[in-house]
Amino acid sequence: MNPPTASLSRAARRLALAALLAGLSACVAFERPPVAELRCDPDLAGAWTVKAGNGLKKTAHIDARCHTDDWPGMSDKPVALDLTGFVVGQDRYLALTPVQAQLAMGADPGALTEGLPKDAVFLVLYRLGPDGRLQAWLPDSKRALDAIARGELDGRRLKEQFALIQGTPEQLRDTLAQRRNLLYDTDRQAMVFERAKAARQDSP
Repeated sequence: MNPPTASLSRAARRLALAALLAGLSACVAFERPPVAELRCDPDLAGAWTVKAGNGLKKTAHIDARCHTDDWPGMSDKPVALDLTGFVVGQDRYLALTPVQAQLAMGADPGALTEGLPKDAVFLVLYRLGPDGRLQAWLPDSKRALDAIARGELDGRRLKEQFALIQGTPEQLRDTLAQRRNLLYDTDRQAMVFERAKAARQDSP
């Protein structure tokens, strides 16, 4: 009997990428970007391979303007994204609009836009290591909601596990600079991207 290997591969890929982006289902949004202008990080340019678990690997190509046409989204069809952001201290961040975040995780239309301010963004913390690997973290919604409840962060609960961090751009920058640990658990396993070798092929 010949198993439906293509269907199984797609299903496994969806599961792996779902695990990779699971943090967005219990997510943290920011009321507005912490900076006046989002910029392209030139260090992002090139081909990156993401390890999505179960031995699966997918490659995304980012151009010099930080645009990608083949982000490994949740559906079989790659996703086009503009991966711009900003720097606070030694940390770098990608800023995704709710619509971009929906595309990245394959969420239903409106899943990440309902109840959010029009300028809201989702911020992904990332760091580039000397070994050429990129590590990225999503905010921890439980950490954020607990900090809001204690009065250590300005914000409010939007849904059961959905936090909105509020403030002016200056206040949000100060939060990231001084209280990042209330939002991001960098001791937790990160999403890992590696520079793709020219001959490397995507997993089937």
